[in-house]
Amino acid sequence: MLRVGIGLLLWMFLLGLSAQAQDNCAIYVRGQVKSTNGEVLSGVIVRLTKSRTTTTDQEGNFEFSKLCEGNHTLTLTHLGYREQALVLDLHNDSTLVLTLTPDAIHLQDITIIGQQQAALSQSTHGLSAQELQENKGKTLAESLLAISGVSTIGMGNSIVKPVINGLHSNRILILNNGIRQEGQQWGVEHAPEIDPFIGDRLEVIKGAQGVRYGADALGGVVLVSPNPIDTSKTLSGKIDAIGQTNGRGGTLHALLEGRTTLLPNLGWRIQSSGKKLGNYAAPRYQVGNTGVEELNYSGALTYQMGKNNFEAFYSHFGTTLGIFEGAHIGTIDDIYARIANGRPFEDYAFSYAIKAPRQKVSHDLAKATWKHFFQADRSLEVQYGFQRNHRREYDVRRVASDDTPMADMVLNTQSLDVLFKEKNSSLGVQALSQVNNNTPGTGTTPIIPNFDNYTVGLFGIHQFHIGRLHAEAGARYDFKYLDVAGFRYRRDVVNADGSIPQYLLEDTRTFHNASGTIGILYHFTPTLSWKSNIGLAWRAPSVNELYSDGVHHGSATYELGNEQLKSEKGLKWINSFILNTDKINVTLDAYAQMLYDYIYAQPNPDSVRQTIRGTFPLFVYQQHDALFYGADLRLAYLINEQLQYDVSASLVRAKNLSLKNYLPYIPADRLQHGLTWRYKSNAEALSYLKVAHRFVAKQTRYEPNSDYQAPPPAYHLIDLVASKQFDLATDRKLAILLSVDNVFNREYKDYLDRLRYYTHQMGRNINLKISYQF
Repeated sequence: MLRVGIGLLLWMFLLGLSAQAQDNCAIYVRGQVKSTNGEVLSGVIVRLTKSRTTTTDQEGNFEFSKLCEGNHTLTLTHLGYREQALVLDLHNDSTLVLTLTPDAIHLQDITIIGQQQAALSQSTHGLSAQELQENKGKTLAESLLAISGVSTIGMGNSIVKPVINGLHSNRILILNNGIRQEGQQWGVEHAPEIDPFIGDRLEVIKGAQGVRYGADALGGVVLVSPNPIDTSKTLSGKIDAIGQTNGRGGTLHALLEGRTTLLPNLGWRIQSSGKKLGNYAAPRYQVGNTGVEELNYSGALTYQMGKNNFEAFYSHFGTTLGIFEGAHIGTIDDIYARIANGRPFEDYAFSYAIKAPRQKVSHDLAKATWKHFFQADRSLEVQYGFQRNHRREYDVRRVASDDTPMADMVLNTQSLDVLFKEKNSSLGVQALSQVNNNTPGTGTTPIIPNFDNYTVGLFGIHQFHIGRLHAEAGARYDFKYLDVAGFRYRRDVVNADGSIPQYLLEDTRTFHNASGTIGILYHFTPTLSWKSNIGLAWRAPSVNELYSDGVHHGSATYELGNEQLKSEKGLKWINSFILNTDKINVTLDAYAQMLYDYIYAQPNPDSVRQTIRGTFPLFVYQQHDALFYGADLRLAYLINEQLQYDVSASLVRAKNLSLKNYLPYIPADRLQHGLTWRYKSNAEALSYLKVAHRFVAKQTRYEPNSDYQAPPPAYHLIDLVASKQFDLATDRKLAILLSVDNVFNREYKDYLDRLRYYTHQMGRNINLKISYQF
């Protein structure tokens, strides 16, 4: 007891000394960091006497509290700028305005890739503020069409997913706020379950990205990244209201964020969006049962404590999507008649009702991140993520109620990422576990079986800097274990009543492979640079490619898997030439990719599958070696202070090397260009008039009689945009945008649209977008 009493007295004494010391150490230092051109700089690392570290927020602000009197060394570090150090002699609270000088020769090196180290040699493209404003209310894939080399594949105008240099679905990774998005992305008509309003930055990384992001990144990576929470004010936010004539509906979005007065280092953000659209219209008719309903919301917390940063994030995405009812057909004769007609036989009235066939999808994502700075250039980051994807697909029932789904799948995914970074090196471990279960009671055999999937990967990356030459090299190893249980049909046996018997499928598979990357960045001059990167990536065949055998209700197709499939392996070499001057900005990407054991779904026009639920086109999974190559161009030319011309063009070529023929569903050549006139000579202002032209060529690299319908003709579309931004008061802005897509209401089909067999794409669409920021 005596020892306890003495210990308590000592503890109280030390506590008193500490409190007294705190009374003498109550100085605040607040500051803002800007570039020499007056632009505020966010993300600047600010170190105070090697013991305390913070980063500037979205407005370039930082602060330190409870500082003692005396001399303190303040160091500012930011990629693309020269490091600055100064000594502060503190006696009272201080407010600083600090300026960093750009290091012009390294301005091309400052792209930050997700949660990873700066990727010097990768071809990275993002949407500008103008492009983000113009694409508000669209799907993620439609928004990315502004980037050269990106196209879309899907069903109609509401179910689309991105295609990068001819690759899509499981070959593209999407990072949703730093978490690898995991849903049922194997389906062509399974659109990414992401609300684009979450992302203040939408970026595409072209090339094989297996080292940084793991298996499946054969085609590239899409980054959906929010800005840091604005903690300079207790409350700020923005509101977006969007209306459109085609579909007779719109979108509403709101975001609030700030900091708490009790805990100044605690930032918070809440966000929500909703969408409702009815049937969209082709130029001469309504497309029945193509409405959309969405309700999405998210919340985030950030807290900074000394050298530690904590972040918590949660988002919910929920949507109901109608599928054109004319794609679900009863007889063999009818399906061929509809394909030959090329448009619906029926006349549909406009409606907001979403009937079967339809999809109902919800996706919940939660993550927790801890980041510790040992020093400004040395850190450890641990990130845990949990996702739950629930997909229900409804078809027209012949007996039971349409309220019972034909497919009901729940996919739970857990991920753990550990990343250590020191100066120019990074080491990481990534682990992922997935459990997919088909909910019983649908009355149908699931198209894919239940499965468990476990993956672990180790990687390392190092960068070298020698004058104008920068290089990076990395290596990775991944191991994947797959355990499946379900049912498949026995096609070699027919029961007495004409039905096909099933057998129990139980299988385990293991896949493993190495990935690598090597690349350089060389500055010929401060305005001309060259990037070259060779990347090796791979992916294991997905469960649907291996084991699917049934009607895919979401796409109105019958899919047949192949249990003999092996892993895909891709080697991609991409070269980027970048020219940035006061008058012209040009990026040219040229690439070639060898894909060994490329997996694809081949349509079989000589056969369809007739079931009790209708007759459907048959797609069978095959595997052959393939070669992809092509080029993408992005050019912006400033004719004068107010007039700018923009060009975006892409072409991709793909051949089946094993069969010496063309591959199906490869994007046709694309060209987008436009002329923008700004009311003021400010390239960043959202006050302008714009006319744009979109051209998509006919896909002539096609094997005759290999599909149910030959590729559609080329098409030209004209778009108009008028935008005006009003500065109402300090930190308060109002932007109004009026746009017309497909001004002349042209009738057209796109080769990568699965509904092109039966209907045309959307006709003229007038959009009004109002954005208020405070």
